[in-house]
Amino acid sequence: MEYISNQSGLIASGLGALLFAWVANIVMKGWKARRTFVEFRKQGFPMPKHSMIFGHLLTMKPFIDKLPSDAHPVYYFGQVAKEEFPRGVYYLDMWPFFGPLLICTSLNATVDATQRTALSIKKPDSLIRWFQSIAGGPNLFTMEEDEWRSWRSIFNPGFSQAHIFKLVPTIVREALAYRGLLLKYAQGGKIFRLDDETLWFTMDMIGSLVLENSLDSKRTQNTLAVALLDQLRWHIGDQVLNPFVRYNPLRLAVQWRNSRRMNSYIGRELDMRYEAYKNSLECGDKPDSKSVISLVLEGYLKQNGGAQQLPVSLDKTFKSYATFQIRTFLFAGHDTTSSTICHMFYLLNKNPAALKKLRNEHDSVLGSDLSTAASVISNNPQTLNQLTYTTSVIKEALRLFPPASSARQGVEGVDIMDDDGHRYPTGNTMVWALHQPIQRNSKYWPNADEFIPERWMVESDDPLYPTKWAWRPFEFGPRNCIGQGLVMNELKVILALTAREFDIKDAYEEFDRLYPRKGFSSGDDTSGFSLQEFSEHWKVVFLLISQVAKYQ
Repeated sequence: MEYISNQSGLIASGLGALLFAWVANIVMKGWKARRTFVEFRKQGFPMPKHSMIFGHLLTMKPFIDKLPSDAHPVYYFGQVAKEEFPRGVYYLDMWPFFGPLLICTSLNATVDATQRTALSIKKPDSLIRWFQSIAGGPNLFTMEEDEWRSWRSIFNPGFSQAHIFKLVPTIVREALAYRGLLLKYAQGGKIFRLDDETLWFTMDMIGSLVLENSLDSKRTQNTLAVALLDQLRWHIGDQVLNPFVRYNPLRLAVQWRNSRRMNSYIGRELDMRYEAYKNSLECGDKPDSKSVISLVLEGYLKQNGGAQQLPVSLDKTFKSYATFQIRTFLFAGHDTTSSTICHMFYLLNKNPAALKKLRNEHDSVLGSDLSTAASVISNNPQTLNQLTYTTSVIKEALRLFPPASSARQGVEGVDIMDDDGHRYPTGNTMVWALHQPIQRNSKYWPNADEFIPERWMVESDDPLYPTKWAWRPFEFGPRNCIGQGLVMNELKVILALTAREFDIKDAYEEFDRLYPRKGFSSGDDTSGFSLQEFSEHWKVVFLLISQVAKYQ
């Protein structure tokens, strides 16, 4: 008994020592984080009122409280800049949720960070951790420069405009399936969550383009699609400041399970394609596909010295890296596209004159017979280039509701400058450039909060003419979005095959009546914001509960 008692005492002492070390480590990290901002303040850097205990957490609380609980930080960080830092650059201490932040809503500072300086190529370490559960490992979004350049060169041929036109028939096929879904809801006459349904559709579309395989996600509950969508539901995302979400042990278990399922599915696809690829080469055929999965295999072929030296099976390390890239494309290609589709429908419904112009353009370019539009586009994809007003509608929707923002790792000795020439050191910070405040800033955009597609069609001497670099949904610089051309053509096809046939309306009031709830509602005062300003990163819970009616 004495032996057992001594053992128990040793275990308790060991656990106590571990707990003490863990707490001490947290305290030291917190002290270091707070001291960083004490030094920043001594040097006169712009920042909100700082506390040695709470950093800027309490200062941010009034801004956070004005918004829905799951609104993305971009909105309250942007509002702080608007109200307190008119130059558009300030430092922010949100530890333990973030490391030191340098927030940018200044256009010049953003251009410095993403295009002109050594920061332009460097993604933050915290972003790598944030993206881990989505991609599974090193990926095109977060890789260091040399590795990133190698993989980017592999994928570039698949995103040339010439090849994108070859993909248009596939896009049309998937868009027609989406049209069928809208028709079903139009005939049913009930409200539904458009974002949820559109996510399934965009998953099918990007699956076809990445894997050359239609997933038929919702009907078959495709393993890959279900796992990825569930992974995103369990991702920290907009709940980054919620400790119950951030440190939920169940979240880690679910994400581990989803990751295994995605890797297994993609691994099987890679193995099957590799066998087919080898067989084609052995028969003297050269595969001409430029899907993501085919480009991965072409890269592997070059890496191994050509067709004559291909191993029996894919190298495990290469296969893992290929899986990470495919997961990245599936994520990036479906979520942002889905939200943009919903925003376009919303904005067109709220702006009937723009909707009329859009429909008139489709009649003029594609013909007034709605049933032939799909074949016109499939047979001559270059027709999409004639849809100039449609392109303007898409760009204006992306201006008002940009799908993301940009983050770069600060570098010691490298400063960025605001529009007035004031300099800001970036060392030991994550530079976070907020697209939404930039793209709604009246300094850069006349009538900034208004939906005006015509601003994209005026001459350079017109007051509406866009400010250079101020439209940033796909970002500029070396780390810009590789899929910009593909996304723009996808969105054009979707509008061309749906905008004349359906009226899509928000149903906030009806939803509130049917499902009364406590807290923030569609009719609440948002202190200067419109509810729709929260929609992109808030998963558009109210906006995209939409009612569809047949267009006559």
